[in-house]
Amino acid sequence: MQNRSINHSLNKRKSYRISLFLLLSLGVFQGYSQSISGFILDDQNQPVPFVNIYVRELSSGTSSDANGKYFLNIAPGSYQMAVTAVGYETKQLNIVIHDSPVKKNIYLRTSDIALNEIVVKAKRKDPAVEIIQNVIKNREKYLSQIASFKSEIYIKATEIIDEKERKRRVAKAAIRIESQEDSGDVFEKEKLERENEFNKISLMEVQLTLNFQAPNNYKEERTGYKVYGNKSGLFIPTFGQSDFNFYKNLVRMPEITEVPIISPISRTAILTYKYKLVETTVENERLVYKISITPRKSGSSSVKGFIYVNDELWNINKLEVSLDKGGLKFYDKFKINLGYEEIDDTWIQQRLEFAYETKQGRFKNFKGNTVFNYKSFEKNYQFPDKFFDNEISVTTQEAYKRDSTYWNSSRPEPLSTKELAFVHYKDSIERVVKSKDYQDSIQAIYNKISFTELFFDGPGFRNNEKKSHIYLFPIFGLITFEVIGGVRLTPSANYYRRFENGKSIGIWGDLSYGLQNRDMQGNVNVGHLYDPYHFGRINVAVGRSFYSINSFDAFLNQLRASNYILHDRLGVVHSRELFNGFYLSNSININDRKSLEGFQTNTVINRIGIAEDSEVLTFEDYRAIITETRISYTPQQRYISEPNRKIIVGSNYPTISLTHRKGWDGLLSSDINFDYLSVSLDQDVIFGVLGNSKYNVELGKFVNNKDLREIDIKRFRQSDPILYSDPLHSFQILDQSLNTSDLFFEFHHIHHFNGALVNNLPLIKKSRIRVVAGAGFLWVKENNFRYQELFGGIERIFKLGARRRLRLGIYGVVAESNRNTPTSNFKISFDVIDTWKKDWSF
Repeated sequence: MQNRSINHSLNKRKSYRISLFLLLSLGVFQGYSQSISGFILDDQNQPVPFVNIYVRELSSGTSSDANGKYFLNIAPGSYQMAVTAVGYETKQLNIVIHDSPVKKNIYLRTSDIALNEIVVKAKRKDPAVEIIQNVIKNREKYLSQIASFKSEIYIKATEIIDEKERKRRVAKAAIRIESQEDSGDVFEKEKLERENEFNKISLMEVQLTLNFQAPNNYKEERTGYKVYGNKSGLFIPTFGQSDFNFYKNLVRMPEITEVPIISPISRTAILTYKYKLVETTVENERLVYKISITPRKSGSSSVKGFIYVNDELWNINKLEVSLDKGGLKFYDKFKINLGYEEIDDTWIQQRLEFAYETKQGRFKNFKGNTVFNYKSFEKNYQFPDKFFDNEISVTTQEAYKRDSTYWNSSRPEPLSTKELAFVHYKDSIERVVKSKDYQDSIQAIYNKISFTELFFDGPGFRNNEKKSHIYLFPIFGLITFEVIGGVRLTPSANYYRRFENGKSIGIWGDLSYGLQNRDMQGNVNVGHLYDPYHFGRINVAVGRSFYSINSFDAFLNQLRASNYILHDRLGVVHSRELFNGFYLSNSININDRKSLEGFQTNTVINRIGIAEDSEVLTFEDYRAIITETRISYTPQQRYISEPNRKIIVGSNYPTISLTHRKGWDGLLSSDINFDYLSVSLDQDVIFGVLGNSKYNVELGKFVNNKDLREIDIKRFRQSDPILYSDPLHSFQILDQSLNTSDLFFEFHHIHHFNGALVNNLPLIKKSRIRVVAGAGFLWVKENNFRYQELFGGIERIFKLGARRRLRLGIYGVVAESNRNTPTSNFKISFDVIDTWKKDWSF
C-alpha cells in the first residue's frame, strides 16, 4: 500500500513537470514567432496588387492582395527579401525581426524595361481565386454596361474532311492516276489530286448587321450569304438562340449542348471550378492575368480552359475554353475562343471563334472552324419603336446574289491561299453547272431509263427549266402487302414542281389491285403550297382504300382485320398561319364507309399466328360528312425569315390548341350527328443544368353524341409489349385499347436530366448514360376509369455517322388503375435525332 502511494506521488510530480515544460515551450514559441506586414506601393503612392515577396532563408514567401497589402508570419532573425512585380524593378531588402511585429511599407519603382515584353509566372501562393472574386463582384456592371448597340459582323465557317483512306481505296486511286499518266495527259494527275482535295472542303461566308437591346433583344440582318460545298457540317449560330455572354450565370447554347454552361464567373462559379494563375502579362500598359479554369467535377455543364482578366477593371479580356464531350449534341470536340476589345471606354466582343471536330468511324474526321469578326460598333444605338419583335433573323434576297467584288471588300482579312484556290475552283464549276448546255446534258442523262432504275430504283424524269420532276415506282415496288387480302399490285407515281417564289405543287397517285379479292382501289392527292412564308397550304384527296379505324393503336392491333373498313373518300384540307404563332386549319371529309363483309381477310399473318383475329367489323354502310376546325397559338413564337420562307425557332410559352370536330346530319345525305371539343397544352421547358421537360395535357368531350358511330369515338392506344412508345401521346403499360364518347382528361410528362444526376458518379458518368423519368395519367368519365403510371430509365446516345445520332433507352414502368392491381414492366426505345430541328422526338 505504501509503495502504491509513493508511485502515485512520483507520477503526479512527473505530470506537473511535463505540463510546466509544455507551457514554457509554448511561451517560448509564442515569444519567438512574430510577423511582418504592410503595403506595397508605387512611386505615386498607389497600392500594387499581387506582388511576389520571396524570403531566401525560408525558401518561401507570400504575395500582396488586390489592395497591395501583405502579411507574413516569421521568427525573429535577419532575412533577405526579394520583392518582384510586373512593370517594376525588383527590390532587395534586408529585414531584421525582433520580439515585436514589424510594420513596413515597401515602395517599388517603375521598370525601364518594355512592359509588353514582360511575362511573370505565378508564385506559390495563388491569387487566382481573389482575382476571380473581383470579376464576379463586377459582373453585373459589365453585364449591363451596354444598353444597346449595332455592329457589322463578318462570319467565315470552314470544314475540312480529314479522311484516312483504306489501303484498297488508296491503291484504287493510285491506279486511276497512273492510268491517266500512261495516257499521255501530264496535267490529269494534278487535276485529279486537286478535285480530290477540294471535295473535302466546305466554306461559308456571311455578312450581317447585329442589333442588340438589353436585356435579351437580338435581331440579325443578313446582307451577304455564300456557300461553297456542303454546308450541313458548318456551325453558324443564330443570335437569340445561342448567347455567348459569359457574364451571365448560365450560357445557353442549345445548338451545341444539351444543357446550359455554368459561366466560370457566375455567382456560384467558385463551387464549380478551380482556378490557378498561370502567368501575368501586360497589354496596352495594363496587367492581364491568365487563369486556368478546371472543373472540380467533370460534367456536361462545365468548361475547361483559360480566362484572361484585366487588372483594376476586373473584366474579361479573353476566354479560351473547351466543352465537355458528354454534353455535346453532334460534336466530339468543341472549343470557344472569345476576345474583347475596348472601344470608347466600353469592352465589347471583338472576335468569336469556334473549333469543332466530329469523327466518323476510324477513317474520317470532320474538322470545322467558325470565326466572327465585329466592326463598325455603334454603342447606345437608338432603335425605332417596335424594332425588336419575335423575328430574330432575316436574310434578304440580295444576300444570295453577292459577287466576288462584294466579298473581297467585306472580308476583314483575305482568304488563305488554299481557301482562295478553293473558291475560284467552285466558282468556275458553278458557272459551268448553271449553263444551259450543262443542264440539258445532265437532264438527258437523268431522263434515260436504265435496267436498275426500271426494276429497283424507279425511273425519274426531270425538267430543269420548269424545276419539275416525275417519279415512277420501280417494278419490284409494285408488290405491296395489306392486312386485308394480303398481296396487291400497286403502281404509283408522283409529280412535284417548285416555283422561283417558293410556291410548290405536288401530285401523288396510285392504283391498287388485290390478288386475293380481285378488287380495284386507287387514290389521288394534290397539294399546293401557295404561301410558303405563312405555311398556307391546300390539299385535296380522293380515292378508295382500306381505312384503319385506329391507326395509332398498338402494333399487333394494327394487324387485326377488325381494325379496318372500306373507305371511299373526298377530302379537302386548308391550313395557314394568320399571324405570328396563330394557326388555323379547316377540313371537310365526305366518307362512304362500308363493312368488309364478303372480303377474304385470312392472310399469312393469320396463318403463322402473328394476328389471331381475321373477323371484320360488321355494320350497315353509311355516309359520314365530318368537318374539323383547329386553332393553335404559341405566344411570342420566335422565327427566322428567309426570302420565301419562315423557320420556326420556338417560344418560352406553351402552345394552346382548340379543336372542334362536327359530324353532320342530313347534309348531302350524311347519316351521323356529333360534336367533339378538345383543348390541349404542350411545351418544352428548360430547367438550366437540371435538364429539360416536355409535357402534353388534353381535355376533351363529346358535347353532342346523338348519332356517334364506333369509328368516330375517342380512342386511347393500347401499349406494345416491349417497345416504348412516344410518352407525350401514349401510355406504356395500358393493357387494352380504350374508347369513350364522353369527357376525358389525359396528362403526359417526360424529363431528361441530361447528366444532372450522374455527374458526381465517375464510373457512370464516363459511360455517358443519362437518366430520364416521367409520368402519365388518364381519367375517363365513363365508368370513372382512372389510370396512372410512373417510369424511369437510362438512355445512351450512339453515333450513326458524322451527324446522325441514335438514342437507345431502357425504362422501368410501374402503373395502376382502379380496375387492375399495380403492375410493372420494362421497355426499350430507339430514337434517331432530327438533324434539321436538332432535337429528339421526345
